This record gives sequence, C-alpha cells and structure tokens, in this order.
Amino acid sequence: MSGAGIAAGEQTPEIARFSIRKRKERPEPMIRSANRIARLTMAGSVVLLTALPGLSAIRSDQPIQGWPAMEGVDIATLLNQAQSLPTSDMAVGDQPYCAVNDEISSTLKHDFNEAPVDVSPRDGTELWGSDQMGTWTLVATRPDDTSCIIASGIGYDDRKAAEVYYTTAGLR
Repeated sequence: MSGAGIAAGEQTPEIARFSIRKRKERPEPMIRSANRIARLTMAGSVVLLTALPGLSAIRSDQPIQGWPAMEGVDIATLLNQAQSLPTSDMAVGDQPYCAVNDEISSTLKHDFNEAPVDVSPRDGTELWGSDQMGTWTLVATRPDDTSCIIASGIGYDDRKAAEVYYTTAGLR
C-alpha cells in the first residue's frame, strides 16, 4: 500500500478478515433472536406432534351417541330400505354404504379397529364396536351376501350391554 491512502468506507484486508471473523464468532442480536425462536418453535412442534395422538384419541368413556347413515332418515327406516338398496358402487343417489359382507367387515376392522359384538335376533342387525377407538356401527345384513351400514356412533364400551346401542339408534 505504497503511497495510496485508503478511501472512505474501504477496509484493509486485515480489518476485513477481522470483521468477518467477528461476525462469525458473535452473531448480531437479531440473528441470535431468530435462531432462538426457530429452535423453540421446532422443540414446541416436536412436543405437540408427539402429544397429538393422545389428545385426539376417541375415548370409550364418553357418552353414547349415534347417528343414522343418512341425514334426515331415521335408522329404523334405513334398516327397512337397506334390504333393497344397490351396492354403493352401483348407487345413483345418496344412500348408506352398502357392499359385499367381506368388504364391510374389512373396512370396519381396518379403518376403525371394530369387531363383531352382537347380532340382533329381531332383525339380524349386527353391532360392531371398538373399545380402542370408542366407536360402534350398526350393519344391516341381507340374504344376498351384502350388508349396509345404517348407523354409527361414539361412546362404545364392551362392558355395556349391546341393547344400549340398539336403543340409542332407535331400534328398540
């Protein structure tokens, strides 16, 4: 650097290296705050994600509630209609889910962890339930190896009599 001065705002290579090293060693306060917020957000997200399954689980100790498979149609009417409804893949309009027995069984077992609980001697309606999920389903069986889901609900507990669920559905 012979004879030439350093213009205003310019730095010598030594000063520039020192400035870069200084920035690496001690980040600006805003960068530190942003890093801290990002780490706290990440930690909070991990905690929340591990807690969500427990918070969202359906409990079997909740009150028994049930709903018909079609809004505005009572379950007793659906039970009668189910005997002549086409399977859902052939349906033209809104109707309960109807399919071959194996498909209904597989869906209830796989999607809801439900198992057969009772068969009504009055009308052949099957009650399926899951203590784990706290859900229950009423299935209208037909002689042609098909079935229709006519009602479902929450609050299932295998310690309660099956009659409670038929009554909740309005079939007793």
